[in-house]
Amino acid sequence: MSSLVAEISSDTGSGAEKQVAQRRDAVRILFILDRAGNCVGRDVPEGYVKVIEAEMRIQAIDFWIRNPDYLAHELLDQYELGGRKDATLLDRAGTVMAGDEPELRRLGMLRYLFGAYEALDDAMATLSLHGLAVLKRKYKAAGSAIAQSSFFLTAEGAAKAEELAKVSPLTWYADRASLVAEVAGDRKGGALKKRQYEVAEYHDARYGRLIQPIRAEVARRLAELRLQL
Repeated sequence: MSSLVAEISSDTGSGAEKQVAQRRDAVRILFILDRAGNCVGRDVPEGYVKVIEAEMRIQAIDFWIRNPDYLAHELLDQYELGGRKDATLLDRAGTVMAGDEPELRRLGMLRYLFGAYEALDDAMATLSLHGLAVLKRKYKAAGSAIAQSSFFLTAEGAAKAEELAKVSPLTWYADRASLVAEVAGDRKGGALKKRQYEVAEYHDARYGRLIQPIRAEVARRLAELRLQL
């Protein structure tokens, strides 16, 4: 991971783009585990400090990081559901939607059977190679479907996340993972996916196709709510 910052910041040719994207994905997942993971119990191997017990929760959190307009939509929903009392939610939505962020930070995700999805194996393999995180899976029976996926952050991973959070341009990923972790709260992956499905563009996306952005709709809604203050 020593050259990670330089590689993410550099203008690479097409031959290196996939490798850079894999490292960027690994950093994003590292921050998700660090900011949204739960402290481990006493029955886990030594050296593991945090865990997310379900892949669906990671996928839902990752979707909000990769799609700022959908994150802003959720912030506005929370603002209205809370009786419009917490103006910080409105401010945060405005920050997320400011400038060109919804386009510059957008990393589209495909719609599959259970909503937005992108395989995490490459990112986790990168993190595991460096001793930063470990993926453990339980199966229903030998050679059968996966029963549970547990994503563990190691002590080394937590230290690396703290180190990378101080380095530009990775600070944005750390800050955004913190915000999304706060927005997600302790809700399980199914509950988060249900919220995301309530947006028509997400719900109606065709199987195997990119989920379309909603920037214009969110911008209009944000402007209307600001006028009502």
